Amino acid sequence: MMSENNNVSVVDFASASRKFKQDREHDRKEAKVDEMKARFSNALPDKKTPVKDFLRKKKAKKKR
Repeated sequence: MMSENNNVSVVDFASASRKFKQDREHDRKEAKVDEMKARFSNALPDKKTPVKDFLRKKKAKKKR
């Protein structure tokens, strides 16, 4: 019979892996958006929200 030890924390590797992967994907996407912002601000300095406009246009194109 196993005794319970409340002082030891048990890590579920499946959930830890999933969380780590989600964090990594989020960071990767944020870096990609930051890169896009820099590219668009250099190309279109007079537009207010060039990245948002681009992504909205891309999404609308996919829905056609």
